[in-house]
Amino acid sequence: MIDKLFSLLQKPALWQRSGELFWDDEHISKGMLEAHLNPDWDAASRNHSYIDRSVKWLESIIPKGSKILDLGCGPGLYAMRLSNAGYDVTGIDYSGRSIAYAKEHDTKSKYIYQNYLEMNYNEEFDAITLIYCDYAALIPDERKTLLSKVYRALKPNGLFIFDVFTEQTLKDRCDRTYWSYNENGGFWSDKPHLCLEAEYYYENNTVKVNKTVVVTGNDVREYLIWDSVFTKDTLLNEVTPYGLKMHSIYDDVCGSKYTGKADTLCLVLKKV
Repeated sequence: MIDKLFSLLQKPALWQRSGELFWDDEHISKGMLEAHLNPDWDAASRNHSYIDRSVKWLESIIPKGSKILDLGCGPGLYAMRLSNAGYDVTGIDYSGRSIAYAKEHDTKSKYIYQNYLEMNYNEEFDAITLIYCDYAALIPDERKTLLSKVYRALKPNGLFIFDVFTEQTLKDRCDRTYWSYNENGGFWSDKPHLCLEAEYYYENNTVKVNKTVVVTGNDVREYLIWDSVFTKDTLLNEVTPYGLKMHSIYDDVCGSKYTGKADTLCLVLKKV
């Protein structure tokens, strides 16, 4: 176990994935659902007043009655609001717990328990959303897969609406490590556990990984959560080869005027 622990404490290779469940872990998914449902937290989802403003803006750019696909829908916070506003909504998420909650509380929308990188639609949707910077949590090959599948799933002239973090969010860019002991359990485990956490930066500090090593008794688990930041140009350079052209750009998914100085940027892309 000591050898495994020492190997896990090393800086991971760029884009390395861990083999542990995260979104669908039996214990972690409880904490994630709690974070989604807390109306005041900007955690798994943004706070609920922000979501209300975001949905109102989405209504202004997506014609009523449109078919919408909400990727990474969680417990249906956006999907339910959009369904209530008169849209035909399908939500996809890889957390069985969140999907079960969504199905129980929203019978208007259709919910699918699936990794959205494995979806297989053909010109079925007028709009597709991917909100709260999930795009940048994917590694490059996954983003290529996503863009290809989004293009195929959209009807002609359909819209893909998503947001990413910008360089404004990475002002203190230095590798760091820290640890904590959770005697009564916590987010990562319901058992007493030691958490060894680190932040590492790559690609001229435009890519970050949050690494967490969780030690419980004789068990050691590693979780790697990647994030990339973008500028308008770097993001457009990445998405335009897939047949998606810029429709409009904003500072956030509430439709704030684009300044290039916000922590996020939101692209609305159109299938051509």
